[in-house]
Amino acid sequence: MSERRQRTATESLLAVAYGVEMAAVLFGAIAIAGMHKDHVLEVVVTAVLLILFLYLAMATLRRGVNPIVFVSQAVLLLPVITEPLWAAAWAVCIIFWTYCLVKGRSLDRRKGNS
Repeated sequence: MSERRQRTATESLLAVAYGVEMAAVLFGAIAIAGMHKDHVLEVVVTAVLLILFLYLAMATLRRGVNPIVFVSQAVLLLPVITEPLWAAAWAVCIIFWTYCLVKGRSLDRRKGNS
């Protein structure tokens, strides 16, 4: 039986941030679909694709913080093209994600020095 690798603080905190972002995408899609009833299908498809991409980025965290983790934050900005109000939700998500990244790395460094 192989032992499981301990997750780093960065991995754990970013996983939480991705969960919050997935919820934001879901509720944002519900709000946008309510405002644009003639484009409901496009909103739902976009939300599903964003959530799947975020899940992929979260799954790659096991291999460390790699480029797809950073690209996922840029991809979250894409809905701003059609819905400018999405920028406010994206700003909140990116601030929370950045805080989790910085705090996680700080905790990992501190744990490594102990």
